[in-house]
Amino acid sequence: MNRDEELELLRECITLTREKTSYSIGEEALVPVRNYLDPDRFQAELALIRSQLNIVAHSSQLPDPGDFITKDVCGSPILVVRQSDGGVKAFLNVCRHRGATVELRESGRCRRFVCPYHAWTYERDGSLAVVRHADGFPSLDIEHTSLVGLHAREAGGLVWVCPDPAAPEPSFDEGTQTMLEELEWLRCPESLVFESETRVWNTNWKLIVDGGLESYHFKIAHRDTIAGFFPDNVSTYRYFGEHARSVLPRLSILELENRPESEWDIRQHTHILYSIAPNASILAQERHVDLILSDPVAVDQTRLELMTVAESPGPEGFSEKATAFLSANHGFTKKTLNEDFSLAEHIQRGMATGANEHFRFARFEGALTEWHRRLEERLENSRPSPMR
Repeated sequence: MNRDEELELLRECITLTREKTSYSIGEEALVPVRNYLDPDRFQAELALIRSQLNIVAHSSQLPDPGDFITKDVCGSPILVVRQSDGGVKAFLNVCRHRGATVELRESGRCRRFVCPYHAWTYERDGSLAVVRHADGFPSLDIEHTSLVGLHAREAGGLVWVCPDPAAPEPSFDEGTQTMLEELEWLRCPESLVFESETRVWNTNWKLIVDGGLESYHFKIAHRDTIAGFFPDNVSTYRYFGEHARSVLPRLSILELENRPESEWDIRQHTHILYSIAPNASILAQERHVDLILSDPVAVDQTRLELMTVAESPGPEGFSEKATAFLSANHGFTKKTLNEDFSLAEHIQRGMATGANEHFRFARFEGALTEWHRRLEERLENSRPSPMR
């Protein structure tokens, strides 16, 4: 975000907050409830997500050669390893002998990866190094029997992996390039993960996205946490390709009307939420960001990983004061987001009753309407053409 854009957004947010006016574009929209329940549609969505680069980690989680993480991404067990040249590589975490999971730990550092079933051993680059009793496999071409590689990129301080080994190599489109510039502005590459935790919620993954793309619910759903800091139902948004940036002004933003623009800082008086397709969100607060990774497990289950990410303090580490602040903020953010996620579970339970055929999005929930329109378009484009 350049300075001119920052000032323009602040002016807009000041006006909306002062006038207590919602940001309304377009008309009401109806989204079929079956879109959240249909198992066939879920499989189509999963295939779409699997074909794209998913954010799986912050770069700071793999600081040194040999460092690794394991994740399940859209049903695929993956292994991501920092290489000796400083780059990252990703593989299916599946042994080429009998299909066992090679690395069982969630993270760590090692020189080689040894399958716990028969001890087939792989180098950091995925190549097969050791086969016990190799004479029993006369047809095995060891040189060409590596862990199955996955497309992986590292950019914006994040690690991106495509979990489908058959997918063509994805590239960063113009919208993603703009999003990467925003991540640089947030100093994400100079940051590290302070705290992280994972939980599976009984809800469709789209309900998680829905909760992050509007502020209409703040005064009610978050009355015990953040409601007092924000005006009612005020936000503005912009799309970068498939990614969205929502700016949520705090009530304190009106203080800026009495201060010169040279002193204006958007992160002091707003929360900025980035919805990064296909699987992540970043909530930018004044002194840190929160990274939320979403993994659709089933049509009614989503695994969420919440990380508090703060600018690196250097070799001396976080001070006692900074540690206390970040720890408290992580807990408060988790409590606030859990209010959203719990409501998503309530909605998931209610959908199966047939009480509603559609969800209704208001004119001031345009970011939601646009997100669902874009998803429909991508799903339609991903379907095979009918045979002639």
